[in-house]
Amino acid sequence: MEVRGRKLHFGVQLQAQRTDWAGYARAVRAVEELGFGSVWTFDHMLPFAGPDDGSCFETLTTMGALALLTERVRIGALVNGVLYRDPATLAKAAAQVDRMTGGRLDFSLGAAWAEREFRAYGLGFPSLAERYGRLEEALEVVTALWSAPRTTLSGRYYRLDDAPCEPKPVQVPLPVTVGGSGLGSLRVAARFAHRLNLIGGPGYCAQRWARFGQLCAERGRDAAEVELSVHPVLAVAATGAGAHELASRLGASNSGQPGEPGEGWLTGTPDAVVAQIRRYTDIGVSHFVFALPPPFELAHLRLFVQEVAPAFQ
Repeated sequence: MEVRGRKLHFGVQLQAQRTDWAGYARAVRAVEELGFGSVWTFDHMLPFAGPDDGSCFETLTTMGALALLTERVRIGALVNGVLYRDPATLAKAAAQVDRMTGGRLDFSLGAAWAEREFRAYGLGFPSLAERYGRLEEALEVVTALWSAPRTTLSGRYYRLDDAPCEPKPVQVPLPVTVGGSGLGSLRVAARFAHRLNLIGGPGYCAQRWARFGQLCAERGRDAAEVELSVHPVLAVAATGAGAHELASRLGASNSGQPGEPGEGWLTGTPDAVVAQIRRYTDIGVSHFVFALPPPFELAHLRLFVQEVAPAFQ
């Protein structure tokens, strides 16, 4: 099935928290073996909800490992936060991972939001306006480093002086996903993104996509050039009661408290999830990345592959 001329894509984000490496690596391999098109980590220094004393894997080292653990799927971090590292370091790491995978990296960047992580480690957490400014300038840096032999840039936040970036990425251009639904993120995406990633229900995503289209038009860009992606939690089971129980467990994995499905969840029987996905494809979504917290229950992913995905072939 195609949406706006793009083949429908299903991927999985394995949240790299409250787990061990052996279990994480097994889950990565399983996602690829099940036939999903991509596998993603996240970009955090602490578990992003609930108690902060659980394990949380560093992102760039995890990305390098994903490159070596996989053979077919595309890989990425949904999404890198602009405040965690300088953009030159991020550009170098992304280019290296793209080389290691033979051109399977999806690069991403967002404004960063998990304030408690920055407080815990003594890192600056500026205003939202500054974070949007850094996001835009960081994308100027990384795209220049990937494309030009050397880059000199004197910006408000970042400076480069005749800086090379070797090796360059395999992909030209390296695909850029911008994550976020705030006006600042949408403006940056209208300038740089190959893909816009949103979190929320179909109605909310449709509203933000419409606003994004206006911003693209203001820049003289056709929004159709940009793929629309969403990042829901998936809880599919043979029965509605089973799906509700699974959703509760998945919510508890993140927060330590029983979870309830809400906007941005795909929850129910296979037929119900098919209908929910169609509500997204009807507004132009062609790219889905399902959030999966530890302990990485895979039965519902198998059910999705067997009974949901065939409806979209």
